[in-house]
Amino acid sequence: MKRVLLAKEWTGMRPFVWLLVVMLLLDLLELAVSDLQGLHRTHVLLGTAPWIEDAALSLLLAFAMGSGLLAREVEDGTLAFLDGLPLRRADVFLAKLAVAWSCLFAYAFATPLLGGLLHLLLRHSVDEPIAASALLWLAPRYALLVAAGLALGVLFGFVRYLAWALLALAVAVVTLLRSTQPRIADALDPTQLVAAGWSTQGLGGDTVWASAALILVCLALAYRVFAGAGGAGMQRLARLAQHRGIVFVLCATALVAGAVAIFQAQDTEGDGPGTDDDAVAVATSGQPAAKAGRSPAHAAAPAARKFVTAHYSFNIPAGRRVDEADLKAADAAFATAAEALSIEVKDPPRIDVDLSGSIRHTAGLAAHNRIRITLEPDWHETLVHETVHVMAGWIAGGEHARDLDRMSLFNEGLAHWAEPSYLRDKALRAREQLALATLFRRKLLNQESLLDNRTLERQLDWRLQYPLGAALIEIVVRRYGDEAPRRILEALGKPAFPPELQGYELYRSAFQQAGFDLNLVLNDYALQLRRWSDDAGPAIDAMARPRGLLVRAPGQAGIAVQLDRPLAAGEQLVVQFRPRPDSRLDDVTAVDHLERDARIKGRPVAWLPLSRVAGNQVCYQLGVRNRFYDMVEPWQCLPLDRAAVAGP
Repeated sequence: MKRVLLAKEWTGMRPFVWLLVVMLLLDLLELAVSDLQGLHRTHVLLGTAPWIEDAALSLLLAFAMGSGLLAREVEDGTLAFLDGLPLRRADVFLAKLAVAWSCLFAYAFATPLLGGLLHLLLRHSVDEPIAASALLWLAPRYALLVAAGLALGVLFGFVRYLAWALLALAVAVVTLLRSTQPRIADALDPTQLVAAGWSTQGLGGDTVWASAALILVCLALAYRVFAGAGGAGMQRLARLAQHRGIVFVLCATALVAGAVAIFQAQDTEGDGPGTDDDAVAVATSGQPAAKAGRSPAHAAAPAARKFVTAHYSFNIPAGRRVDEADLKAADAAFATAAEALSIEVKDPPRIDVDLSGSIRHTAGLAAHNRIRITLEPDWHETLVHETVHVMAGWIAGGEHARDLDRMSLFNEGLAHWAEPSYLRDKALRAREQLALATLFRRKLLNQESLLDNRTLERQLDWRLQYPLGAALIEIVVRRYGDEAPRRILEALGKPAFPPELQGYELYRSAFQQAGFDLNLVLNDYALQLRRWSDDAGPAIDAMARPRGLLVRAPGQAGIAVQLDRPLAAGEQLVVQFRPRPDSRLDDVTAVDHLERDARIKGRPVAWLPLSRVAGNQVCYQLGVRNRFYDMVEPWQCLPLDRAAVAGP
């Protein structure tokens, strides 16, 4: 009889199974028409985003199937027929779950199986092999993922009109918890079961145990409701689910919570520290650290006033006395910026310049035709930098200004390259070339980190975008001439330019429409970095490099730092933490005051509260800070249960 019951469930589930088959065939079709050599790296092997996307899709499909799995028997009236057979409701319950889970698991686990096959077929000698144990550990984690979606679906399915609103509310709550309680948010998010991709090892972790508990609780409640289906309790539940007031309130709550969560995610996922969507924050003249808040360079003046020149309208704050001749000389910044962009502007609008100071960590900030600058001895350099940003916006056009913001390497590099001191100051150039050569020699640069803003900012010190970008502009000008930057900006401003591109595709389209070959430029760029690396090899190899040991104490985890050689004068250690491998820049916690801990052989230790640890692993980055940049090491994530325990 049980075999017949399984056959019945399989027959009733065929339409959904065919949907899964069609979706799998579409995935195979995408592979057939794609660049396999690149797809097996970008979509399957690298980063957490593709894994989370696939996990979220599997979770939603499991929820959709589960939401009608048991409730349909009650609504269609077939439960009374089954009760007349020599079957227990537990048999029906388990048969439905077994068939549904099997189909969903086969579909969900096809992605890592296909990824492993692609890696075996297309792997280069320089690609790291996939550990066989990774696939072994991914199988039970995918099983838990599918089971979690199915369990939520079968429980929420009894309140059919509210099921998706309840799921949306749960997703919104988890999203809101990410910034304040990342460990709790990761534990409650089943997609984190497979977010680590091919680096997944072990079956432990907060998310595993939380998901297992969630599955058991949901299935127990669902069986209790199913076993009592048709009774007074079931009828009250049906009336509750159909109550218009409750439906309206719950749906409205889910919409509001979802909107708040989306707004929070967009608001905290800016393209740079201290910037907003319409502003470009910069730090210039070889001193990118904070300039705001320093003591004024001139004697106090009695009141605020305005001073107008040929190209600028300066707003002078109260308490500042500024030499008018110095302001008139600032008009030369406009000419310098125009010359760098190879443009002649007829009847340009005056640019409004606020001299009251820029935002924290920046020397200047540009937004549309407005500039904010901190008055420093080198403020004319900053004015050139910001004027280039304003003019670049004129050329690219307001409609494509966001495309320019997403090309941070090009945008900030162009402004830095235009500064007079960039060509004049040989010490600055030598310092920047050494920093870039160090990144190249340590294999910290790749195409993703260079051409994608967020990857660059997450993996490296964000201030390094200025010398990295200026070096790129030099290569472009050397190959295609002085007018090349302007032609790229003009390509961005074309009405037919494709919208919403990111990373390599954005750069490739801009260069292609300008008549340039991005791959040739990147090849020249790599050769230049290699030459600098070879020239500075001994100096780079003599630099101190930190290594970390994960340690644990009551209520906190830490990284004990060991150096292979002493730090140079003016250098200090810095340790950065982030809750997850794919956390946003705003979620990174930097510790730059390390205390020597006698319990760990006197090594300096950076401590982090366990409440900031998510997914049962500590993600950290070590670096050596000088007064210009942080020379960081690659990010690492270590399981918390492997930490050394610090003594009392």
